[in-house]
Amino acid sequence: MRTGKPVAKFAISPDEPSITDTIQLFDCSRDPINVGIAWRAWDFGDGSTSVGLAPAHRYADPGVYEVTLTLATFDGRVACDSRTVSIGAAAR
Repeated sequence: MRTGKPVAKFAISPDEPSITDTIQLFDCSRDPINVGIAWRAWDFGDGSTSVGLAPAHRYADPGVYEVTLTLATFDGRVACDSRTVSIGAAAR
């Protein structure tokens, strides 16, 4: 049996979002043994969730949120990555 934990990693754009911005998430994960990633689940930290490679999300309120990506490979290995995103108030 081949082993090797998948690496969950993602990027967020824009770098300094406000409540008027829709953030875009980009999955940069990899499976070192190339079995492949079966599914991805995103938690935006505000009660909203999504699936897929590159979901978009808009926060209703300014604040600090923890975004988490959890993924699993076709053979059942699981990994996750979390990052904090600070959402600013709308510019005046």
